[in-house]
Amino acid sequence: MSTHAVNSRSFLSAGLAAAFALLGSVAASAVCPVGAYVVDLKTGTVAPPLPLSVVSFSASSCPATLKAALVSFNLVGTTCTKVVAIVEYEGKPTGWTVNFGDSPTNDGFGGDGGTTDHDAELWILEQTLAVASDSFNPGVDNPILRQDLALTDGALKLVVKDQAVSWGQPSGSLQTPLSKRLFALPDNDGATAAAEKGSKVYLGLNRVITGAPARLGCGARRALIYFQ
Repeated sequence: MSTHAVNSRSFLSAGLAAAFALLGSVAASAVCPVGAYVVDLKTGTVAPPLPLSVVSFSASSCPATLKAALVSFNLVGTTCTKVVAIVEYEGKPTGWTVNFGDSPTNDGFGGDGGTTDHDAELWILEQTLAVASDSFNPGVDNPILRQDLALTDGALKLVVKDQAVSWGQPSGSLQTPLSKRLFALPDNDGATAAAEKGSKVYLGLNRVITGAPARLGCGARRALIYFQ
C-alpha cells in the first residue's frame, strides 16, 4: 500500500472522529425550553414551573401587597442564548424593582463581590434604568448608560444575551461584541469562580440580586419569562 493511501486513510479517520465528536457535543446540549412562565409577585407563585431556574420569594418594601423575588437561571449545557423578562408594573414604582445581572453578588450601582470576572448588571431604581460593567470602570459605581422611563401601570421587556442587553418601550439597546464588557454568556474566564463558570444569569424583582433587605422596591407586579 502506498504512503499516500495510508495518509489519506488516516486523514479520513481523523476527520470522521472530529465529526462524531462535534455531533456528540451538540447532542449533549439540552434543547432550550419552549413556552412562557409567569412569576407572580402578588401571590408568590410561578406557573408553570420555571425550568433551568430557582425562584425564591421574600418581603419587599410594599405594605404586604407585593413580594420580592430572586430568580437564578442556569443555562449551562443548553442551547439557550438569551433570557427574556417582561416586567409588568402596578401603580408607580418605588425603590429597586429590577436587577438583572450575571453575578450572584450584583447589588445595584455596579460591581460585585468578586464572584465573576466580567460582571455586568442592569437595574431600575424608581423610574430610571441604568447599566453598569465592572470591565469599564473597575470598582466605580458610575453606570455606562442611564435612561428615564415611564413605568406607572406599564410594562417593560428586557432581553439579556452575550455582550448585549435591550429594553423597551421606548426601545433601547447596548452591545459590546468587540470589547466583551457586558454580560458574558458563557463566562469561562480563568478569574471567574468555578461555581459561576458557564451561562448563569440572575434577576431580582422588587429587590437587588444580593444586598436585600437594604435595597428593596415596590411596583413590579409580575414577570413573564421565556428563553431563546
